Amino acid sequence: MKLQTPQLPAQLAALFSRLSPDIDETLLALIGELSHANQSGHVCLPLAHRSELKSLRGSPLVGAPGEYAPLILDGAGRLYFARHWHDEDRLAAALVSLAQPLPPPDEAGLADLLTRLFPAAGDGEPDRQKMAAALAARQRLMVISGGPGTGKTTTVVRLLALLAALSPRPLVMAMAAPTGKAAARLSESVRSARDRLDVEEAVRRQLPAKAETLHRLLGLRPGRAQPRHHAGNPLPLDLLVVDEASMIDLSLMARTAEALPSQARLILLGDRDQLSSVEAGAVLGELCERVAYRESTRQWLDRVCGGEPDARGEDGGALTDCVALLTRSHRFGADSGIGELARRINAGEGEAALDVLRDPAREDAEWLGEVSDAMLLERRDGYLRAIAAGASADEAQRAFSSFMLLAAERRQVAECNRRIEARLERDGVKQAGRDWYAGRPVMIGENDYGLGLFNGDIGFALPRDDGLRVLFPAEDGGWREFAPARLPAHETVFAMTVHKSQGSEFNEVWLQLPEQAGALLNRALLYTAVTRARSRFAVTGSEAAWLDGVARAPQRDSGLADRLR
Repeated sequence: MKLQTPQLPAQLAALFSRLSPDIDETLLALIGELSHANQSGHVCLPLAHRSELKSLRGSPLVGAPGEYAPLILDGAGRLYFARHWHDEDRLAAALVSLAQPLPPPDEAGLADLLTRLFPAAGDGEPDRQKMAAALAARQRLMVISGGPGTGKTTTVVRLLALLAALSPRPLVMAMAAPTGKAAARLSESVRSARDRLDVEEAVRRQLPAKAETLHRLLGLRPGRAQPRHHAGNPLPLDLLVVDEASMIDLSLMARTAEALPSQARLILLGDRDQLSSVEAGAVLGELCERVAYRESTRQWLDRVCGGEPDARGEDGGALTDCVALLTRSHRFGADSGIGELARRINAGEGEAALDVLRDPAREDAEWLGEVSDAMLLERRDGYLRAIAAGASADEAQRAFSSFMLLAAERRQVAECNRRIEARLERDGVKQAGRDWYAGRPVMIGENDYGLGLFNGDIGFALPRDDGLRVLFPAEDGGWREFAPARLPAHETVFAMTVHKSQGSEFNEVWLQLPEQAGALLNRALLYTAVTRARSRFAVTGSEAAWLDGVARAPQRDSGLADRLR
């Protein structure tokens, strides 16, 4: 018997052949398909309408949900590796438990606090931020999704203040994000918003001052099968806020939910339209798949908030009343090309999106022709000049954040970074044959818990009296310095992939499309790239690739949404 099919890695084929020496080629091929699907972000392999389904049920390697087997086949014909089925099962059970409604607080007191924390804007529109906060006051689970500038961080800071003010005792709160970069941004945003709150000092002191990575919060370390905090040793918290939830894969989200004590609240923030995690799962998208509110909840919201949510229908399954969508952007107004471009992409309107890019009246969105190395260096000129003039780390970071080139594929990024550094060698900024030079921006590629550096962290090489040091943002708003030789795996980051850009923002963003459309290029990737730009976005590449990407809606196979219904 052949132990390897074109789709199945040799080690996996050998493992399953040892478990069942009589395994047939059909099952090996399906295992190969499932492995490939996992690598593409899918949690399971749908087989309901496939002829191979019947033969699976008799295999000793395949079990029903809840049975002990390396493969699980559920009642809907979805095939899972056992660990993914158990992750999905654990997460669904935890979310269903969290979503159970609590006794609502006193309406008069709640309405008064909401009015103080969410003053009326005077534009006559329903205050969705206020509604999200009110909903969080009567349940342990709240999912808040919105695009850039819709006020997710502002909402959650006021929401935390609301819960602290309503609680008869001080609350233990924590904030986390999937990457160090996202955690640093959340910390900075929350500190700034917290100081502007109209609340008593006792309430303000309860609000968390900094966020950390989910891996650090849970105590996940390489080589350890179980994190420090889990169902048997839960986190000592009353409330956990998790930002950038779209980036969190199924396994990490399951561990997070399971590590919460029975009384704790979970608040998930993110943008459901952004790219999902690199690993298997699209949890935030599935949680936001069906937004619904009970009629009694609508009436309650009208009494305490003076308005009702837009979503109609009561059947949101277990997450009814638990999901709020923030749709009003305070960053991109009605005349914003970036905002219009994001809306057209999400609607799948490729030609209309191209019209926005081609419109000469749009100063913040443009379709570029060929992009040369000289053009890219010109965009980096301010940063390089700042470094040459002895810029501080804060100044270097501001100059660096003025521009970023994004690409869909890693090879495009590597080639761009190589060409830029070759130009820097010719200009005398970088010495030939040396990796390090003043101003080299780097992104960390793996977590190093000893140094406190995490995948996605960005630092800058700056000269010091004893040589170059690489500076990374610290949790307290300052900077930490490291000798270049101490860094874990890293890469130059004059350009980065769209996936790596999540959690970041830049004044101007250029997107380099691949030569040909492929599986990586889809609506979520284009939307994520566009919304990294604060003030200007431009695209270079093939129009055909652009249209194909906008037409391709992201899809990840999973059973989580069905479980929650």
